[in-house]
Amino acid sequence: MFRVVHSTSPDLLRSAAPHLTVEAEYGSNVVEGSVFTAAHHQPVGSPYAGDHLVAGGRPAPCNDGGIPTLDPNEGEWVVGVSHLDLDTIGGVLRALPDMADLFSAEFAGFWRLAAFVDVNGAHKVALAGASDEDVARLYAWWAHFKTFSRLPFNALNDATDMVLGCGPVLREILAGNEARIEAGRVFRAAEDALNVASFVEHRPSGVLVRKSPTQGDFVNHLYTTPTGVVARAVVALNPEAGSVTVSLESPVAGVVCRDIVQGLWGALAGGHAGIAGSPRGEHMTEAHLADCVAALEAALAR
Repeated sequence: MFRVVHSTSPDLLRSAAPHLTVEAEYGSNVVEGSVFTAAHHQPVGSPYAGDHLVAGGRPAPCNDGGIPTLDPNEGEWVVGVSHLDLDTIGGVLRALPDMADLFSAEFAGFWRLAAFVDVNGAHKVALAGASDEDVARLYAWWAHFKTFSRLPFNALNDATDMVLGCGPVLREILAGNEARIEAGRVFRAAEDALNVASFVEHRPSGVLVRKSPTQGDFVNHLYTTPTGVVARAVVALNPEAGSVTVSLESPVAGVVCRDIVQGLWGALAGGHAGIAGSPRGEHMTEAHLADCVAALEAALAR
């Protein structure tokens, strides 16, 4: 038996007694697995500081060769996650023996790109040094990921079918399935439309304010305004999901997105220097959006 459980609450996730956890990071609160913990978004000095921060640090889970094999035929395994994205899903699939082909050497470039995006943001894709083929694969994945439904907040959710169902999809994408790749091209074209639809204002401080038109629309990678001006940062409200996310186009000395959101909403707000968000499970409003814009502008002014 192999079960994937998800929760926006660290206490609820711990109650499931996971053997393996993958990016089960809630700000500075890391839920550890009894067998292995795949985490990499903690600051320098933590055992879970990433290799993007410190030499010899923890790799992104999708590239973590230390994740043990949890054979469903040889035990009953529980894997815990705090959220679902390509890096998390890749880390979970690494534990399954029948998914090993997804991580063969020929696909190493794709997973390096996935790890790069997880740390640096989707807007930096062009700087990853990835092949056109792997970039097309990534957009194909994003097209599929957009079809995901958001799991309930403050609950212990069974995400097994959702996560394991990604295995065959990724196998098709990595094999160059034309329908999947074409869906990626369509998704990429739709990004331009989303840029216009989510735009609220570009402030004199260089902060770009956005609102996601629908729950599934992630907009914090859209640093260029509809008129072509590159902003310093994006603060976005997803009204349906009730979340606020803040991100920087490039690093700014002394400005840490994680510190901004934790200063506003406490330790369960999480992320890292370049991108961070409100606590999972707490409903954010336009007032929270305004607070975050003000806090970011104050940090940039310092």
